[in-house]
Amino acid sequence: MSYIDLGIPPSNVTVSVTAFNAVDPRTVSVLANTLMKPVGAGHELFRFPIFTFLITHAASGRRVLFDLGVRKDLENTALAVAADVRAGLIVMPVECDFVEQLGDYGVEAGSISAAIWRGVSPFFHAHFDHIGDVSKFPASTDLVFGVGTPCETRPSHPHAMLMESDLAGRNLVPIAFDESSLQIGGFKATITSAMEAFTFWTSLAYHLSGHMCALTRVTPTSFLFLGGDAAHHVGMLRPTAALHRAFPAPPALLTSTKRSVALTAIGRASNDTTDAKPFDLAARTTPILDVAEGGYYEDAPTSRASIDLISAFDANPDVLVVLAHDESLLEIVGPAFPAKLDGWKERGWKERAVWAFLEEGNAAFRFGDKDEEEMEV
Repeated sequence: MSYIDLGIPPSNVTVSVTAFNAVDPRTVSVLANTLMKPVGAGHELFRFPIFTFLITHAASGRRVLFDLGVRKDLENTALAVAADVRAGLIVMPVECDFVEQLGDYGVEAGSISAAIWRGVSPFFHAHFDHIGDVSKFPASTDLVFGVGTPCETRPSHPHAMLMESDLAGRNLVPIAFDESSLQIGGFKATITSAMEAFTFWTSLAYHLSGHMCALTRVTPTSFLFLGGDAAHHVGMLRPTAALHRAFPAPPALLTSTKRSVALTAIGRASNDTTDAKPFDLAARTTPILDVAEGGYYEDAPTSRASIDLISAFDANPDVLVVLAHDESLLEIVGPAFPAKLDGWKERGWKERAVWAFLEEGNAAFRFGDKDEEEMEV
């Protein structure tokens, strides 16, 4: 199996991708049941990183950003977000926003050709943790987003997600996937004029209206699939039969998960005694977690279909899937950020990453029996 099986055209044009983490995951929390199910006792809170990405084409020197993280002044985002922050339902302190992190890394805001929003939605208060503060970039920075992204702004629309300063005075580049005949791994995909020097594809997913994922070629034969919020936890992608075939779970993990994974934490009722057998990872060929109904997913059934497509990338040895909130990568890519991702394949990151979420010591492990977690933020 190779990238060719996904329909990715060959090319020698590559980019460099650097990951930043916008927050300290230990200080962030939201209610897990707004994003995923089942949620076991003691795992009611979801703590996570927020990965943002600097994509550089060395030959031209052009730079684009995929995702902008969260702004420091959440009181200036949507009214629903500000209310939830005040109520303690959302806890997301930010010491340095993305522009400040870029500056510390030696990258000036004025050097950024384009910023890519993965999606903005009027649905509840979603994606406030990804649109950042575009006003901190000069007018020379294009703003790229998927068709379907609502562009209403405050104060004209009091409940809008965006502020006038997010859009004012800059070139707006909506991407219409319906007009593209390119298909990659089952997704409609396109190469935009803002990105084509990078051989940079954006492909549509369905967490929210206008949501985009990105596929970047970091060597001629290896890729990063930047999945954004298409899934919030890798347990929504894994395991699958294809993943088992491509990356067999280590024998030690097959043994340890029989003890460490509580059946109640993966959806078995505590009084269900119909099958007392322990969790069997080798036999499990469907993801452990599912999309939450009535939460932050605008269209849960379509989101599941999108996740199924991403699973094909996840099982391909030439592609590393990086979700925006994947805690399992903190110990593999990090712990220090920013971190260059280009050499993931030669470093063996994928072999380490695909099953890490089921290791008890990993930050993404949320499948054991625990006492009721203290809802402290």
